[in-house]
Amino acid sequence: MRKFHKNTGQRLVPAPVFLPPDKQAYRLHYQGSLQYAEGKYRQASGNFERAYHLFPENFSFALAHGLCLGRLGDASEAKKVLEKARQLVTPNDQERQQKLAMATFFLGMSFSYADRYSEALPLLRDAVAMQQKIPQKSLLSVYYNALGKAILLNQGRNAHRRNYQPLHYHVHRRDMEKAFVAFEAAVKADPENVVALHNYLQLADTLKVSSILPEADTNQVQRREYKPTFLNMHKTIISDLKLNNYDELVFLLDISGSMVMEKVVCYGADRFTAMKDLCLKILPEIDTSIELGIGTIGGVCDSPPDLWFASGGINRVDLRSKLRFLIPDGTTPLLTMLLRCPELFSNDPTRSKSIFLISDGANTCREGGMDICEWASELASKGIAVNVLTFLSTTSDNTDAFAEYLCLAENTKANIIYLDNYRCRLEPFAFDMVKTCQSKIPAMERSRCLGPSVKELWNVWVAE
Repeated sequence: MRKFHKNTGQRLVPAPVFLPPDKQAYRLHYQGSLQYAEGKYRQASGNFERAYHLFPENFSFALAHGLCLGRLGDASEAKKVLEKARQLVTPNDQERQQKLAMATFFLGMSFSYADRYSEALPLLRDAVAMQQKIPQKSLLSVYYNALGKAILLNQGRNAHRRNYQPLHYHVHRRDMEKAFVAFEAAVKADPENVVALHNYLQLADTLKVSSILPEADTNQVQRREYKPTFLNMHKTIISDLKLNNYDELVFLLDISGSMVMEKVVCYGADRFTAMKDLCLKILPEIDTSIELGIGTIGGVCDSPPDLWFASGGINRVDLRSKLRFLIPDGTTPLLTMLLRCPELFSNDPTRSKSIFLISDGANTCREGGMDICEWASELASKGIAVNVLTFLSTTSDNTDAFAEYLCLAENTKANIIYLDNYRCRLEPFAFDMVKTCQSKIPAMERSRCLGPSVKELWNVWVAE
């Protein structure tokens, strides 16, 4: 029923309601991501589908559901879901170009998984063209690698058996050279892309051409892959989380007891020490025009925080001193502190604001029955982003924590990075599913099926 103002007679328009995201949907999405990475596509599909149906307006859920459908061979249904995902990207979304590029890439991969390479190729080329305009070279490398493989395997019409040979394609040298160019571009975009490098070197050997890339050394890449990178981690954090893009930035640090119970292997120290060291290295790299603040997460649910300074309320010398003398304390009342965080920022709606959360656990306190995912929408309405650095590994044991981080980061248009403790590398959580699209090209040998008069033809062995 329509309602009208009793004095003016004008129709009353209800205020917009921020629908709280459902933590269960994020749990399902996270569990599906783990299963997908393990190759358990059927199980992953069930979780992705349930998360998507709980929130069909969530771009990430639609993206994952669509890719998984494609991985299972249902390219037509994947196309429907991924086209809906593209429609979810609003014109004013700051990540619009990246999201559109990723949705286009996943659609191309869906057709590739269904061996419909002729349909995959234009989509993969479009994704490459879109990604070239975005400073995320590791993704561009993955896209180029997928393009190269699709060019190579776009030979479905000539698959056959001959002379007791298993099923194979015939590939002409000209297609191999086109694929080689794509693999070369993949390695140039990201010299540490081991899969792309393998494909590049395999084709270089098959075509008997010399590598022109100084990076094309498998042992060298392997050394870079596992070389500790903690000396420059602070710069990666600032770059990946875009910490210099805000007017106000508040460090929200987990000082709970669990932070001293686990070690960061390459640091040779516990998480608490690593966190303090990273923060001390980050501080000088933050633009001096940005107003800084700090808060801590520790103690118990109703205890005051050890540190609580609003943005602009503490100078950098004092902030550095406070960081040095931090000590571990209690549990992880994350929600309790998040509920108070808006008071650490100005009320100026024109200023961009971010919480930089560093943590290694899920929330331990409930506040009036409220959930972190509900409060994420409130923070978004106040223009506060929540960028997350976590020391937790991406395992099923950490489902609750990652579900909360996903709620916070995604609904406030921010990002999550986690520290891979075994390789001592920072990884952006949002791009893990893109990395699963990497694959090596199959074995090849020069073809003799059509006789010695037909030259420059190779057999590509394919699984039946």
